[in-house]
Amino acid sequence: MIDATDAERAAMRACLKPFGEAAEEIGFDKPLGAYSEAEALAVIDAIVTTWTETMATHHAATKHAPIAGGPNPFDEMADDLPWEVR
Repeated sequence: MIDATDAERAAMRACLKPFGEAAEEIGFDKPLGAYSEAEALAVIDAIVTTWTETMATHHAATKHAPIAGGPNPFDEMADDLPWEVR
């Protein structure tokens, strides 16, 4: 990941435990190159799921509700939306 943000780096760190748990189930003595497809996919799933959930949680915790009476962020693109936003 190029120029990862602090939140992305934190999400990567959050993946370490699930990655270790997946690798433990496979066996730490087994080289990564010897993983079967199913074993490799289990590791990828553990990492991607954790990273995605961590980033979604971060986003939900940091997004701001629109200010009542403030500008509608959809006004500029309203003509491009398939539904009415006004």
